[in-house]
Amino acid sequence: MSFLNFTILLGGLAIFLHGLGLAREGLQIVAGDKLRSILFALSSNRVVGLVSGAVVTTIIQSSTAVTVMLVGFAASSLMTLPQAMAVVLGADIGTTITVQLIAFRLSAYALAIVALGFSFRFFGRKRRVRYSGEAMMGLGLLFFGMKLMSDATLPLRTSPLFVPVLEYLSSSPFAGLAAGAVATVLMQGSAPTIGLLIAMASSGSMSIAAAVPLVLGANLGTTVTPIMAAAGQVAAGKRVAFAHAFFKLLGVAAFLPFIERFTRLAAATTTDVARQIANAHSLFNVFTSLAFLPLVGVCARVVTRFYQPSDERERFGPRYLDPRAIESPALAFGNAQREFMRMADIVTDMVKDSLRCFEEGDLDLAADIEGRDDKVDILNREIRFYLARLGQEAMTRDQADRQMELISLSNDIENAGDLVNKNVLSLARKKVAHSLAFSKEGWAEIRDFHGKVCENIDLALVAFATGDEEIARKVLRHREKLFEIEDQLKEKHIGRLNQGLRESLETSSMHLDILAYLRGVNGYVSSMADVVMRRRERELGARE
Repeated sequence: MSFLNFTILLGGLAIFLHGLGLAREGLQIVAGDKLRSILFALSSNRVVGLVSGAVVTTIIQSSTAVTVMLVGFAASSLMTLPQAMAVVLGADIGTTITVQLIAFRLSAYALAIVALGFSFRFFGRKRRVRYSGEAMMGLGLLFFGMKLMSDATLPLRTSPLFVPVLEYLSSSPFAGLAAGAVATVLMQGSAPTIGLLIAMASSGSMSIAAAVPLVLGANLGTTVTPIMAAAGQVAAGKRVAFAHAFFKLLGVAAFLPFIERFTRLAAATTTDVARQIANAHSLFNVFTSLAFLPLVGVCARVVTRFYQPSDERERFGPRYLDPRAIESPALAFGNAQREFMRMADIVTDMVKDSLRCFEEGDLDLAADIEGRDDKVDILNREIRFYLARLGQEAMTRDQADRQMELISLSNDIENAGDLVNKNVLSLARKKVAHSLAFSKEGWAEIRDFHGKVCENIDLALVAFATGDEEIARKVLRHREKLFEIEDQLKEKHIGRLNQGLRESLETSSMHLDILAYLRGVNGYVSSMADVVMRRRERELGARE
C-alpha cells in the first residue's frame, strides 16, 4: 500500500468514526432523556429485558452506554444481576444493527444524505428535526468514510505481502482473535473494527474466512471498556461488567471448535462478502444471546461466586459518575442527578441527627456527622468536575440549563452541610463543654422548628426526584412560613429573657443561632423546589 492510500485509509477511518459519533449524538438527543426509565421499567422479565436492551442500544448506538446504565442500576440495587444480564444480552444484539446498516452499499448516496441532513440540521425549527438532521449527516459521513476506506484498500488484493497475512488469519484463528480484540480496544468499539473489515471486503481485499476470527476477536474486545468503566463501582456494579465478559468468553469458546462450519454458514447467507461479515457478527450475537438467556440465573450465581467483594472497606467516592457516559449528555445527567440525590440524602441525615448532639451530648456522633460532611465535599467536587466535562456543543439549550442547575444545587447542598458541620455542631460542642441547658419551653420550640425543617427537606427531595410541581409549590410555601415561624420564636425567646429565666439568659445567643442556621439549611435545600418550578416554566415555554 502506498503512502497516499495509507493516508486515505486513515482519513476514511476518521470520517467514519466522526460520522458514527454524530449519528449517535443525534439519535440520543432525539430519543430524549427517558431511555433510562424505559430500560429500567422493561427489565423485570428476562425476555422483555432482552428486547429492551436491543431496542435501546439500537437507538443510542452504544452498548457501552447501556452497560454503564446497568452498572449504575445494579450498584444501587435497583436491578438484580439476572435482570441486568438479560439486558446485556439484548444490548449485544442491538450492536449488530449498526453493523448491518454499515454493510449496505450506500456510498453513492453518501453526500446526498449529508446534504439532506445538513438542511434539516440548520433549517429545522424544532429540536427533534434539527438533531434528526445531525443523525442523518452522521450516517452520510459514515458511508462516505466507508467508500474512502474501500478505495484505499483496493491495492491490497494483489499485494504480495497482504495475501499471506490473510492466509495466515484464515488458518490461525487465535491470531485473528487477538488482532480483532486489540483493534476494538484501540478504536473503543466493535463497529469501527468490523466497519473496516467490511470496507476491505467491498474492495475484494478481505475474505470471510479471514474475517470471522477478527469478528470474534472484536466481540471479545468490547468487554474491556465496560470492565474499565466499572472499576470505581461497588461489587454489584462490577459484576455486570464481568457478566458481559463471561458471556462473550463462553460464546467465543463455544464457536471456536466449529469456526469452519460457522464460516460456511455465514458464507451461505449471501454472495456478498461484506454482508457475510455483517451476518457473521449478527449470527454470533443472536445465537449466544438466545442460548444464554434461559441460563442468566445460573450464570449470575457463577459470576457472584467468582467475584466476591473485598473484606476491606472501600474508599469513599462517587458511585454513579461513570466517565464513559460523558459522550452522551442524557446519560451523564442521569448519573449526575443520582449522585446528587445521594449527596442530598447524606446532608438530610446530618440535619436530622444534629439535634441529638444537643440532647444526648454525644460528641462521637458529632465527629461522625463531621466525617459525613467530608463525604459531601468529595461528592460536590466530583459532581461539578463531571458536569464541567460535558461539551457545550453536544448539549441542547435545555441540557445546558440543567448543567448549570445541577452545579448550583450541588453547591447549595454542600453549603447546607457546612452549616450543620461548622456552625450547628460547634454550638453543640460549646453546650457540652460548658454544661449549658436550654429552658424547657425554648428547647421544645427548637425541636418543633427542627422537625418542620426536616419535613420540608424531605418534601424538597421528593419534589426534585419526581419533578412534581405541586409538591415543589408546597416546599416554597413552607419555606416562607418557616421564616414567619422563626420570627415568632425569636419574639417568644425575648419574652423569656425579659422574665429573667436563667437558662434562657445562658443560651440566648445559642438559641437564636440554631434557629438561624436551621433556617439557612432550609433555604439552601428548598432551592431544589425552585429548580423544579423553573423546569416547568421552560417546558411550558417550549410548547408555546
